Amino acid sequence: GHCARFMNDGGVRFWEMAPHGELAGTGVCLARPGEEYVVYSPTAGAFTVDLSATGEGPLDARWYNPETGELAPAAEVLGGRVAEFAPPFAADAVLHLKRKER
Repeated sequence: GHCARFMNDGGVRFWEMAPHGELAGTGVCLARPGEEYVVYSPTAGAFTVDLSATGEGPLDARWYNPETGELAPAAEVLGGRVAEFAPPFAADAVLHLKRKER
């Protein structure tokens, strides 16, 4: 289904991740801190993600709508800080962040 496509096509290494709710304002985050993050937002409101462990380099970011399966690119994100995100969908959303290969 939609979720499998999001995980597989996006190269999400979920089997290497662990729950890290403390890193996201939504409280729902799977992460390999410093490398990759998947954050669930149950509402359309803005939230923060603590990307301090990534260093200051850029991260690839994309949005996923779990209701429709729609994928949408996100603006480039710089790590090394707490960043704020606003979902582009009117309902729940998933944000995938991955440190760019250096």
